[in-house]
This record gives sequence, C-alpha cells and structure tokens, in this order.
Amino acid sequence: MRLAGARIIPFCAPLRRPIVTAAGRIEAREGFVLELRSDCGERGLGEASPAYWVDRRPLSETHAALSRIVATVEDCRDPDELRALVLNGAAAAELTPAAACALDTALLDLAARSRGIGVSAMLGGASNRAVPVCALLGSGSPENLAKEALAARASGYTVFKLKVGAGTLAGDLANVSALRNATAETDLIRLDANRAWNFEQALSALTAIGPARIEFIEEPMRAVSPAELARLGDATGIAVAVDESISSVRDLESLCESCGSGLVVVLKAARVGGLSKCIELAQLARAAGIRTLVVTDSIESSIGMSATVHLASAIATAGTAIGLGGARFFQSSEFDGVPAIHDAARVAARGPGLAVSVERLGM
Repeated sequence: MRLAGARIIPFCAPLRRPIVTAAGRIEAREGFVLELRSDCGERGLGEASPAYWVDRRPLSETHAALSRIVATVEDCRDPDELRALVLNGAAAAELTPAAACALDTALLDLAARSRGIGVSAMLGGASNRAVPVCALLGSGSPENLAKEALAARASGYTVFKLKVGAGTLAGDLANVSALRNATAETDLIRLDANRAWNFEQALSALTAIGPARIEFIEEPMRAVSPAELARLGDATGIAVAVDESISSVRDLESLCESCGSGLVVVLKAARVGGLSKCIELAQLARAAGIRTLVVTDSIESSIGMSATVHLASAIATAGTAIGLGGARFFQSSEFDGVPAIHDAARVAARGPGLAVSVERLGM
C-alpha cells in the first residue's frame, strides 16, 4: 500500500454548556483532523486536538506541524517510511504532541482498515469488550450539578468526574456534597483540579472533602513534585492521578519511583504524542507496578474518542471507566462535517480501523 495524499480539516464545535476548569473556561472545541489517502482508496483519520486551555499554546503551532506532515507525504509515499521519518526520526522534534498523535492514529487507522481489523487489534487489545465510561459533569450550582448527575446515573453511569479548584473551597465542598447525595454509595467520584493548588491548599481542600467514594484527585498541584504528590496521597487517603505531569518516559519513571504503585496514571494520546506512545508508557507503568491506568480523550470528536476507546481496550485497567468528555458536551452528532460519538455509559471498540465513517465527513 502506498500513500496517495494527505490533507488537514479544521473544525470548531460549540459545547452544550461551558466547562469551567482551574485552567480556563471552554465554550467551544477547536482542532484538526488529518486525513491520509492510500492508492487503493482507503482513508486513515487522526485527530489533532491539543488542550490549549491548559498548556496555553496557540493552535497555529499544531496546524504548522500538520502542514509539515502533509508536505512530507508528497515526497514519502510509504507508510512505514513516513512513520520512521516523521515520528521516530529527527523530524519528530518539530511536531507538537497533538500533531504526532494525528499522524500515528491516521497511520494505524489506515493499516487496520486495509487488513479489515480494528485499531484495537493493532494495539494488542480486544475489539468486543465493552468498557465503562466516566460522566464528565459541568459546572454550576450544586442543585444543577445534582440534576445532571441524576440524569447521568439514570443513563447507566456509575463514575462521575468533577472539576475543582476553579472557584472557592466552599463551592467545591458544596458541589462534592451534592454529587455524593445524588449518586449511590457504590458510585465513584473523580476530582480534577487542573493544577489549581499549592501543597498546603491541596492538603486543606482534600482533607475537607474527605476520601469517601473519591476514586482519585487528578493533577492537584501546579508545582509538580513527585515527593509532594506522594505526601499528599498519604496524608489525605485519596489516590493521586497524574495527567499533564507526564510528557516523557523520564517524567513517568520519576513519578512511579516516588509515588509507588498507588499512583494513578492517566493517558491521553493527544498529550503524549499518539496511541503508540501511550502503549510504551503503559508498559513502563505496568513494569513499575502501577495498578491503575486510565485512558481519556481531550474533549475530542468521534475520531479522537474512537481512538480512545480502541486504546482503552488495549491498556486500561479492567473495570476502570474511561473518559469521553466530548460525548456529553457537543451540541450535535456532527459539527463542521466531523461526527461526534454517541453519549453512552458503556462503549466497545469497533472496526475496521476506527470505525468512523468517512462518508459522514462529506468527502
């Protein structure tokens, strides 16, 4: 199989309601889709949707990196050579993680489609195992939060994610209390501070919140010290999860060494540079004794969400809910020609490829 060409599809998707985080307020999702076309008519799709409200880097950087990929395809028509040249060679340093993710995903999608199998099979996972999904909740009053949680629970959700640290501690305590009251004793709650606190603030907040039914606190501190993350978990009885703190193998090794097997590792392909990179990091985490691996998207279209589901089937800890934020927040099933995945409490990886219909992209 040879490559016949590539192109970039930008998109902008309004959200049903804003997501307010300690890192910023999100009212619409912007990103890009990379399409690779083969000489036999197959198309591979990958999404490049960085969390620009977290890292504060302009989207133009990712677009420029994708443009370099498209230009490289003109001179490099062999998919394996393209991967070796752009993802594994010196050119990799010129890519943003989201652009690398788009290329890696598109190559995997194209290869899987040509073989008639799912991307999950390419990654060593099962294509028919349904995995639970975590319900990302919006912000607002405790009353509205409770209504949203009750509706999600009626749809089958049993794990809920709540952003904290963007407002007052009193507001966070009221929201956590409302969520606890609206859900069952067997349900779990994930908290995400997006690095809102220093150590003392995190310790005070989590002590006040208490460990009851809290599955973990994600990225609690803005100054990331592996030793302090370990101290925080020990002092509060709440497991600590890392997400933005992992950008390299060295980062993960340091965190695993300091925090031990109780550390929760959250992997997002768009942040670390692709599905293949997530596989590498997951293997390292397992070797270090990490018991819980969580796979989430970055509030993405069906392309990124489908890739997340396929990745989860390969590496996520069995029974651990995955994150598909976009499924609950996009206003429609299709935006700017790019489809969004259906909101569901359980999902399974389907093939061939990512099983995202290119016909719906209007091509």
